[in-house]
Amino acid sequence: MVRAEAADVSAGAAFESAIAREAGPGERPGVLARLRDEIRRLERRPARREGHLACGRPEVDGALPGGGFRRGGFTELAGGPASGKTAIALALLAALPEGALSAWVDGRGELYPPAAAALGVDLRRLLVVRPTLGRAARSRLDEGSAMAGVWAGEALLGSGAFAVVVLDVPIARLPRGADMIARRLQAAVEKGGAIGLWLEARRPGSRPALRLPGAVRLELEPGGRVSGPGAGRGRASA
Repeated sequence: MVRAEAADVSAGAAFESAIAREAGPGERPGVLARLRDEIRRLERRPARREGHLACGRPEVDGALPGGGFRRGGFTELAGGPASGKTAIALALLAALPEGALSAWVDGRGELYPPAAAALGVDLRRLLVVRPTLGRAARSRLDEGSAMAGVWAGEALLGSGAFAVVVLDVPIARLPRGADMIARRLQAAVEKGGAIGLWLEARRPGSRPALRLPGAVRLELEPGGRVSGPGAGRGRASA
């Protein structure tokens, strides 16, 4: 399967070059655009998602560059208990356009679907993935179980099928090979074009368990205070 896809891409690139040579100068941009769309359709790859998506909460959107969550990149929501991480993620899912799919890697087993539905999330278009959590994982945040959630997230992000992928993975300490893990997640979100949300339970200003390259970080504090690189500090209801 991999070899066949690689051959198709090479043939498509050669065909694109031939069309570009034969088309007139004024026709080339339109011809090439149509050709790229056709190649993408044949390869069953979705069109590249670009831009930003607002979640509808001004204090959050205003703290983000571009006024919303960036497609094809990660946003990290970091904060302690009752800081509003889950509520903000659910607000973003509720703001998705009709027909868009989302996925949630629920490594903590804490997502409550009825609460998500009450906030406007279409559960018919939400895939919830819960890696197997043994007793040791629940008590010690076992690294192996956490990594199962990370690799599930990588597959979902790179698939191109989901507009938003939320990773709520309990990593208690810096995992082995953290740089490689972060690079793979970043490559997957860029490939699939989804909005990647990384939820991390930690106090603002503390060292993250996994530092994702290029991620936009929002620090959430008890009482609803939000700080980020955009419009400074605001207040968000949890």
